[in-house]
Amino acid sequence: MKTKFNSFKSIALMVVAVFVFSSCEKDQDVVSPLTATSEQAAKGSYWEADKAFDKEMQQIINSMMKMMNQMEMTCDPDIDFANMMIMHHEMGIKMADLELKYGHEPEALELAEKTKVGNMESKERLEAFLASHPGAEPLSKEECKMFMMEMREDMMAMMHCMRSVKDTPDPDVDFAQLMICHHQGAIAMSETELKWGDDAMALEEARLIIEEQSQEIMELATFLNEHGIPTKQHKM
Repeated sequence: MKTKFNSFKSIALMVVAVFVFSSCEKDQDVVSPLTATSEQAAKGSYWEADKAFDKEMQQIINSMMKMMNQMEMTCDPDIDFANMMIMHHEMGIKMADLELKYGHEPEALELAEKTKVGNMESKERLEAFLASHPGAEPLSKEECKMFMMEMREDMMAMMHCMRSVKDTPDPDVDFAQLMICHHQGAIAMSETELKWGDDAMALEEARLIIEEQSQEIMELATFLNEHGIPTKQHKM
């Protein structure tokens, strides 16, 4: 199992590296910012929608993080991972719904639909796991502290990533950048589950999440590279 964990972790790290490298290139030569001509004017018609998108997205992020922070932990890694990932998936579903409501680029809408379906399916599998795994098997007190610290660090890293995303007047770009952060959070939480968990069903779901969401990160990064990121920003 350790070998498999290292393999999936390597995949996740490579995917994140690809996005970071692509983002650096985007600021230089690969992605040209929108010009102040017809293309900029075309984007202008979406600015009002983006303001509504930004407001509702912030509400989703704040609400879900509050729920996750208030969740009562059992110190059973498999159960805690499942409960936290269900909340995480619910956040992803709402984010995707927001893109489907305000977005306009076909590629971004397709990615939103894809991630919505994936989150819903994983949520259902995790709920089935919890239904068949009612009794908690807590870690020792010292192990519990380390596990909870790692899970909290995973969540905080995701929130830092989201708060570091620069707002643009394009809801498709905002969605793609925020969803990359969201997926990175899911990958980190799944890696923590692979380290501490021992239930075969929960471990398999963690591996599947890493595989699927690593692929989606690459697709979202590709969209950003091809679509371009507007340089003009507005306050939410």
